[in-house]
Amino acid sequence: MEESELDLDLAVELVNAFTLAGTDGTLTDVRSGADVLRRLEGHELSAELSEDDLPALGKLSAELAPVFAAGTVAEAVSVLDPLLRDAVVPARLVEDAEGSGVARWGWGRDQQGMDAMRTRLLAALAAHLVRHGTKRTGVCRADPCRCVFVDRSRARTRRYCCDRCNDRAAATAYRRRQD
Repeated sequence: MEESELDLDLAVELVNAFTLAGTDGTLTDVRSGADVLRRLEGHELSAELSEDDLPALGKLSAELAPVFAAGTVAEAVSVLDPLLRDAVVPARLVEDAEGSGVARWGWGRDQQGMDAMRTRLLAALAAHLVRHGTKRTGVCRADPCRCVFVDRSRARTRRYCCDRCNDRAAATAYRRRQD
């Protein structure tokens, strides 16, 4: 999986971490903050984060969430473009990591911490929007879940953030039909 796809997954994890913590981008207790940081573990950018970054992470999460909820490209662009315009997004061209002789964008290469996180997540979401429009991003349709997802299925039919929500929605629909 290429770096921009991993960054896109991190954007999903970030938004969902704050969604699951039950917050609107502001964390009121240390346990919720630790949960958010734990969900982001495993990505190279998360190693540079600390609890001091939680307010900025919450703000970034709140800014990214509407892009996943956008029903049209125009709506997504109206949310994402101002964020890109206001961000410091240094564009770099780098050789592919495998040495394949292919060049690619190296967004945020000279940045660290929250600056790198913001740059790379915005760039990943923008690149995904350019490639796929809004057809492959969404918000879980299982009530009361509000987690976001990227649909990588061939049929482009994903409606739920995870199997658990899919199963819960199917069980609810089954019970409704039985009544």
